[in-house]
Amino acid sequence: MTPLIEGTGVSRRFSRGLDYAEKLARMFGAKLEERVVHAVDDISLAINPGEVVGLVGESGCGKSTLGRIMAGILPQSAGTLHWEGKDISALPRQEAKAVRLTSQMIFQDPMSSLNPRKTILDIVGEAPVAHGMVPKRQAPDMVAALMERVGLDPSYLKRYPHQFSGGQRQRIGIARALAVKPRFIICDESVSALDVSIQAQILNLFMELKQELGLTYLFISHDLGVVKHISDRVAIMYLGRIVESAPADAFFAAPNHPYTVALLSEVPTIKQRRRQFNPVKGEIPSPLHPPSGCHFHPRCPHAFDRCRMERPLLREIAPGHISACHLNETPVLAIARPAEITT
Repeated sequence: MTPLIEGTGVSRRFSRGLDYAEKLARMFGAKLEERVVHAVDDISLAINPGEVVGLVGESGCGKSTLGRIMAGILPQSAGTLHWEGKDISALPRQEAKAVRLTSQMIFQDPMSSLNPRKTILDIVGEAPVAHGMVPKRQAPDMVAALMERVGLDPSYLKRYPHQFSGGQRQRIGIARALAVKPRFIICDESVSALDVSIQAQILNLFMELKQELGLTYLFISHDLGVVKHISDRVAIMYLGRIVESAPADAFFAAPNHPYTVALLSEVPTIKQRRRQFNPVKGEIPSPLHPPSGCHFHPRCPHAFDRCRMERPLLREIAPGHISACHLNETPVLAIARPAEITT
């Protein structure tokens, strides 16, 4: 199967050059240098049509940046993006524009992503009218149908975002994404700011839309319980790199990478009621100066000399299950596997 979208060797770096005063200070011996944030570091990720891929990682690991690159909001510093096997950067302008339109993003905070000065009719109807998908006179009917599809009263077309609850605003964000008839949707922490009961409703809505419209999702989250509920495949990201990826069932039953094992072992379960919480030791390193070798080695209890010097490559350890850990080649220590997680 040809992937719907595939990133190969994708990297993104944010640079801040020295201003005039800093350059002058450096001339006189000050130890100042240009700051470069390694947000995404040589990631390859393919998503098949109709698939839901869950992308998990700590805050600051670069998962939102990767989502924005795949949505076409941010350009990559290196690497290529392919849409149905075609290099997006090599497509004619109009075809590339159509491809970008079929990839939409739903953001974490709908209050900051919705224009407070516009009504819902303008927010949802603006893009399809601007791209000539719907005549302006038909926009109210189109927006009303979309609002009904996402579970909102169509009579609220003239209201503003501040007149809705958080869950309703997220539904508006979903309607806005659906307005241009996308095939691929990136959900960036789309339910993390909502109450648990509302989270369940929004997740069910995502699955209903997937079945009705044949959508493909990249679901970015830090909540492993939510990811397990919605994902077909899970990828774990740490400091700009994907360290493990597997089908959801295999991932939760037999995690391989030490970072993944540490994350899953601390997920609360009914079976383990009384136990001491043991977080991953240490702080996540700065993306300004990431560690050499394996980025996780300063916090890994199984690290040895090779981990500090050589970057581990993603290798297939089971069908569809890949992991980037030197222990898969050199079984120096046995990694304790957490009990199967139920949510």
